[in-house]
Amino acid sequence: MKSVRIRAFLWGWCFASSTTLLSRLASADAASDLTAKGRINVNDQRPQLPAVAADSPAGVFGYGRQLTLSSDAGLSISSTSTVGIDESTTKLSLRPALDYFLVNNVSVGAFVGVEYASTGGAHATTFAIGPRVGYDFVFAERFSFWPKLGVSYSSSSTTTSAAVSPGSPPVENVSARHLALNAFVPLMFHPVQHFFLGFGPALDTDLTGQARQTTIAGRLTVGGWL
Repeated sequence: MKSVRIRAFLWGWCFASSTTLLSRLASADAASDLTAKGRINVNDQRPQLPAVAADSPAGVFGYGRQLTLSSDAGLSISSTSTVGIDESTTKLSLRPALDYFLVNNVSVGAFVGVEYASTGGAHATTFAIGPRVGYDFVFAERFSFWPKLGVSYSSSSTTTSAAVSPGSPPVENVSARHLALNAFVPLMFHPVQHFFLGFGPALDTDLTGQARQTTIAGRLTVGGWL
């Protein structure tokens, strides 16, 4: 009878120990999110964000010492004509950008912009350059938010030709310089590692100059990282 009790006690102890061990393993798995499967959670220090595997396309993006090359406006060539008006507008713009992640998720960078516009007898050329800072928020294995804020300095030159006779020299050349505040909040899509594209609202507002302008638009960014 005593041996039966001992066996029952041992079986009960083994069952309780196994249950406790499994419970601890399960809680450890939940606490470490994806680490039990060998996939570290990139948001382990940001519990307010969803768990995202660090080896996913979005999870890998934004690590310290990572260099990205992108274009916030892309290369665009357009020609616009207006009914009833004997002239058209042609516009060419290029805005490449370079960003470097100093530490995980925190980026610093700069962009260079070139824009050419021609309307009727006038054409304008604008050069812009400026620094910016950003922070990448990962919330899914292929999606993140990468808001960026910066300032830019631009110089534009507008030349208007006289319509007196064909081949007449320019009669007016106006130059302007502006310091502007730039904000861009794109939703990023990472289809594969080392490549991304995004789209979101952008704000450019002049801080100096007599004819101050504010532009609110949707902007596309395409690029990759090393």
